[in-house]
Amino acid sequence: MRYSCELIKDLLPLYYDGACSAPSRAAVEEHLAACPACRQTLAAMGEDPYSGQLQREREQVIAHYGDHLKKKAVLIGGCALLVPLLACLVVNIVTGHALDWFFIVLAAMAVFASLTAVPLLAVRKKGLWTLCGFTCSLLVLLLCCCLYAGGDWFWVAAVPVLFGLAAVFLPMVARQLPLRGAPARHRALLVMAVDTLLLYAVIAVCGAYSGAAGYWRPALLITTVCALFAWLLFLAIRYLPASGLTRAGICTAAVAVFGSTIQDVIFWILYGERELTLLQADLWHWHTDALVNANTYLLILLVGGAVGAALIAAGLLRRRTPKKR
Repeated sequence: MRYSCELIKDLLPLYYDGACSAPSRAAVEEHLAACPACRQTLAAMGEDPYSGQLQREREQVIAHYGDHLKKKAVLIGGCALLVPLLACLVVNIVTGHALDWFFIVLAAMAVFASLTAVPLLAVRKKGLWTLCGFTCSLLVLLLCCCLYAGGDWFWVAAVPVLFGLAAVFLPMVARQLPLRGAPARHRALLVMAVDTLLLYAVIAVCGAYSGAAGYWRPALLITTVCALFAWLLFLAIRYLPASGLTRAGICTAAVAVFGSTIQDVIFWILYGERELTLLQADLWHWHTDALVNANTYLLILLVGGAVGAALIAAGLLRRRTPKKR
């Protein structure tokens, strides 16, 4: 052996902590490969009860210090929120002799606290608890504003807010839910189902609030057409047994067809017009608004269809080409 056991034993603590240089590490490993006694000494370091106790005590000190900072931050934040709340409480009682708009301020402070205090207090799943707190406090704020104004618009404001939040954050929430079995394998399907229900809830509360006689038929038909298209895209992306390029090509072509014809579908539902705008296209002439619209839809269809066909062809060719070993 090139190095003595005494020299290696002096280096073993540094080697164990990963604090030695690369040449020293190489020398220690070379010696350990041929010296059972030094290997036993190194193994005993890992079994040292004092080392483990020091590690646990260090973690406890860090956790205690973190809890102390968290409590201090919550205390300072609570005082910062309490001062304006007390001021608003006194002013509201003095000026109005009753509590009314004070609850609006209280709910607004709750919204602020949901974005600042909840992440500090939550031990696990901070994002999920923050989102739940923000959603609940925002709905309470809308309710307080509606009651203070004497309106009846709470649901027509709350349901679209829920739909917007769900469309953005529900996929992240679904990933954190403790689901098992089939629901765990189809989280995206559950998200689409909930978003669809909320979309129809938006249409329902808007119709109930407006009270328009001719609202329901066109609203439900247009919403159903758009929702079906979204579901077709989702099913193609999620469950179609094809390569990623092929699915991207199918979705691109479908979006091109949908984007170039949806206006005609809406006009047919609203006004009974059955003339297809694409039939009016003339790429050599752009002097009227009708021609501009028709030519634009035609270009969308041609470009989107060409890109979609190219992606589908690339996906099929890639699938047929044997992989090199």
